[in-house]
Amino acid sequence: MNIDNEISKELKGLTLENVELFDRDVTDGKTREFYESCEIKRATVYRNKLLGSVGTFVQGHDVQVSLHQNEISSTCTCSESRQICTHAVALLYSWIFDGKDFVNVANILKQLEEYDKESLLQIVKNIIQNFPQFIDVFLAKDKADWDEIDIDPFS
Repeated sequence: MNIDNEISKELKGLTLENVELFDRDVTDGKTREFYESCEIKRATVYRNKLLGSVGTFVQGHDVQVSLHQNEISSTCTCSESRQICTHAVALLYSWIFDGKDFVNVANILKQLEEYDKESLLQIVKNIIQNFPQFIDVFLAKDKADWDEIDIDPFS
């Protein structure tokens, strides 16, 4: 049930050389060492987006990186003043080295199509109980496109 075609061509085509060049431009090449010593948790991929928690055992930052054609953008909960921070670059390194370990959201969505109503209701109840800040997503009348939903999945 692997749906690799749901992953954008930009992410599929991203190479170590691309990330190293980006690392040199953004952090003078210092992020590779940070990536090798940091923890990356809850790494997911969906279409052209990578999401994960990047940091140390003590403190992680929630990161989202999006690639679209030749443009890259990111958001992070850290306070670095750069447009793209070390946490975002570390997530890109993780995609290069550990991409097979990222949860493919498209696969999960496909699996959900197989669930019966009771199972789906239990999932929704668990989400709302554990993440009440998402209740607006469930109460929305119109179906929002993934790109329109700008909520932090980790808060």
